[in-house]
Amino acid sequence: MKNNEAMENQIHDNFIDIHSTAPTREQVDKISLLIPERIKSLAEEWSWSDTEVRDYIYVLIRDTKGLF
Repeated sequence: MKNNEAMENQIHDNFIDIHSTAPTREQVDKISLLIPERIKSLAEEWSWSDTEVRDYIYVLIRDTKGLF
């Protein structure tokens, strides 16, 4: 599943909430690779702004903060 604008927007917004700075293109790409297909499928079904999807991305970025 390729990156889409809605997914990138969620990554971007959550990254800013956690790091207080915008992510680079490389960081967005790396984070997108960490999102499991289960979450991507859920996002395709319900949307990238769905609470479960959005919360998963937030926790993923928060818990891998040292990588970025």
